[in-house]
Amino acid sequence: MSLFETILTVYASLTRHFIRAFLAMLGIVLGIAAVVAMLAISEGGKRGVIDQIKAQGIDNIIVRSIKPTTSANNTSAATSRGGIEMYGLTRADLDHIRNTFFNIDKLVPVREISTEIYAGQVKTDITPISSTADLFSLISCGIIDSRTKPFRDANDGVLMPTCYAGIDAAVKLFGHREPLGRTIEIGGVSFTVTGLVEGLSQGRIGGQYNINNALYIPMAMADTIWGTSVRARRNTAASATEYDLFYIKVKDLATLPDTVDRLKSYLSIAHAQNDYEFQVPYELMHAAEKTQRIFTLVMTSIAAISLLVGGIGIMNIMLANIFERTREIGIRRALGATKRDILVQFLAESMVLTFIGGALGAGLGVATAHAAEWVARMNGDMTIQSVVTSESIIISLIVAVATGITFGTYPAWKAANLDPLLALRHE
Repeated sequence: MSLFETILTVYASLTRHFIRAFLAMLGIVLGIAAVVAMLAISEGGKRGVIDQIKAQGIDNIIVRSIKPTTSANNTSAATSRGGIEMYGLTRADLDHIRNTFFNIDKLVPVREISTEIYAGQVKTDITPISSTADLFSLISCGIIDSRTKPFRDANDGVLMPTCYAGIDAAVKLFGHREPLGRTIEIGGVSFTVTGLVEGLSQGRIGGQYNINNALYIPMAMADTIWGTSVRARRNTAASATEYDLFYIKVKDLATLPDTVDRLKSYLSIAHAQNDYEFQVPYELMHAAEKTQRIFTLVMTSIAAISLLVGGIGIMNIMLANIFERTREIGIRRALGATKRDILVQFLAESMVLTFIGGALGAGLGVATAHAAEWVARMNGDMTIQSVVTSESIIISLIVAVATGITFGTYPAWKAANLDPLLALRHE
């Protein structure tokens, strides 16, 4: 039997039993839809996490100050200065790392300014931080206005204090008015906004400060205005820290693990109290990728159960078809059809069913993934996104056809091996 004849025979058989054919492939539709939707949401989640980690720079090392825990034998793990308990990263740490770690390209300190920002009479959640100009090259952000003036790193800007503003902070402070050149009061001092910063991929500075919702003050300028005393820094009534975090960029990514080990060794000696923690985006990225692979495997395995159920349904329907079409098979054999023709016909019917079911399932899966993303965004969750790749669609169609071959082989073989005489006598 030629290919054209096989196609006509399969078409006539499926259209003659349309409802049965639809019910047979329904399990495949749902199974493939589950696979595509799971892969799309999984891929979207993976890319979202990876983008947020990459936003911190995969060649960066972030060291953060944390308040040490106290114990029964140590009422204060931090050192005391002027009645205030000091903890975390210090100027001595900054100088030591700069002078002894020659495989470090840049070392950028970051400090939060202890003051609240108001828009008119309303307190905002904008964070004022002080740092150096190198910070913007280490975090995933861009200067979005060509009129932006250089970020001052020297004390000569005190007579005209300036700052940069994140785009969200600028909207909260000035609405839709032009922010460049306007003034904002920070800690009792008027600052002129000379630049706008936009973070990418919902990036955060050290995983803590929202890039778009911050005001950036040159650290040398902040020290000159408020002094270098502890009261100029983020503090409570009883404790404070000199620096909130260090951004450290290595010259060569291959040296990153060794640099992390050396930094940990130095800080463990310099800080008797456990008042710091490391965040290595490179390591976090690999850990996130590994976790996402496991998640994808688990979700795909769950979806594969639906395909298994659908495949069993295909087999049951095909076996029922053989019983109802036994006389048809006998007539075809009597007219000269070979066992191979019968085998190919029934196997082709199974493959066509699963292929159509796979195509419909892929479309339903894409729609489901986008619907899940839309519902999440309507509820304010911007972290859920769906990414449908061509590979997932192709794999789904291949899996669907493979399911048809796997579960259609036995019914096709059984049909091909029916005794023609017994088949003709079948009522």
